[in-house]
Amino acid sequence: MYIRRLLDDEYDDVVKLITQTVHTVCTDDYTKEELDAWAPYNFDIKKFKNNIYGCYNLVAFEKGALVGFISATVDGYINRLYTHKDYQRCGVASALYHKVEEWAKECGIRELVLDSSKTAEGFYLKMGFIKSGVSVMEHGDIIFRNSVMKKSI
Repeated sequence: MYIRRLLDDEYDDVVKLITQTVHTVCTDDYTKEELDAWAPYNFDIKKFKNNIYGCYNLVAFEKGALVGFISATVDGYINRLYTHKDYQRCGVASALYHKVEEWAKECGIRELVLDSSKTAEGFYLKMGFIKSGVSVMEHGDIIFRNSVMKKSI
């Protein structure tokens, strides 16, 4: 697996990865309406670019194919982590997460925080995060209650 910083011409591929992943991997935990609100097929690329601008954005490739994406802010908030639907439980998310944790330590960040979906909660618990509350997020007319998770590093 090869991991590196996200390039400007890869936003479309990352959005496709996110949409496919959400609509495939999260179906046991969310309704179709929730999945459509979370990752619409007409994803606004400009809004996405603005949302991750200035973040530490990494992509993972396996045999030339994009298989993962992670984005973290300079204050230690992990705002996105996705693994391609065909590469679940193959170590992609773990590898990306560990790269972000290394970067955070180098930057002097002492705590990582995120809002976890129901689907990803078990992964973050395995990475050493603890639940510290509930967040309410809105995507269109749909309201999501996610677990706020934290980890001291």
